[in-house]
Amino acid sequence: MNYVKEMARGLLIGVAGIVPGVSGGTLAVSMGVYDRIIGALTHLFRKPAESVRILFPYGVGMAAGMGGLAFGIEALFGAFPFAASMAFLGLILGGLPALLKKADMKTGEVKKYALFLAVFCGMVLLAISEGGEEKAAAELAFSHTGTRLLTMICVGLIASVTMVVPGVSGTMLLMMMGYYEPVLHAFNQVQAGAVSGDWQRVMDQQELLLPFVFGLTAGIFLCAKTMETLLKRWSEAVYAAVCGLVVSSPAVILWGIPLKETGAAEAVCGLILMAGGIFLVIKMGGEP
Repeated sequence: MNYVKEMARGLLIGVAGIVPGVSGGTLAVSMGVYDRIIGALTHLFRKPAESVRILFPYGVGMAAGMGGLAFGIEALFGAFPFAASMAFLGLILGGLPALLKKADMKTGEVKKYALFLAVFCGMVLLAISEGGEEKAAAELAFSHTGTRLLTMICVGLIASVTMVVPGVSGTMLLMMMGYYEPVLHAFNQVQAGAVSGDWQRVMDQQELLLPFVFGLTAGIFLCAKTMETLLKRWSEAVYAAVCGLVVSSPAVILWGIPLKETGAAEAVCGLILMAGGIFLVIKMGGEP
């Protein structure tokens, strides 16, 4: 097992996990490590030594990717929204050939095409219907401590589903619910506090982060087992649905970007970055 290569893969998955609209699960599938990670998670307590050995490089890479990008993500998308989005769109679309192969769409089964279209249409409608009520919902949830704790556990559970299911962007869903910015801000505050030695700053964020992490961790283990079962029984149908999610990603990612305000230089840069993202995922694919 090439630990450096697996850490690099984990780095990309971690980056995808924090970027709105990008699915870490899809990148894991595209790079050929999704089944490996899910299997290690579901057998963590049965085969702890082997599972930890498999998960360790991915975990280190994901932590580095998420931690290193968190401070710059808001500024990057604020300054160059189209170019940044196109770069990560390339990372998603680069895995589509591998997903189509797993779905075996050439067999032409009606149920697979129906799943594909249903998920594609559902995601596009979800992107179009994104409204401005999410911030109000977040402010209401934070009005009482008990409500905040319960809400953040539920938000963590929802986020865990999107982390385990390939093709679904957890950060996009968090944005639509109004919790992406609060969670990202709290995460950045913890990093800044840890680096500066301001532990009070770190502790101040735990009322929000601890229940979120609890829900996230519990959900990952529950969803991992479910996904392992689904992939064993209905693998092609599951991947057909995932293909629908991936194909809908351009609409989901680019829907809220003011394209009319995008300059020619940024547009060209975005196209180059998208091509680079596709190339990177293809190069990172294959067996571990």
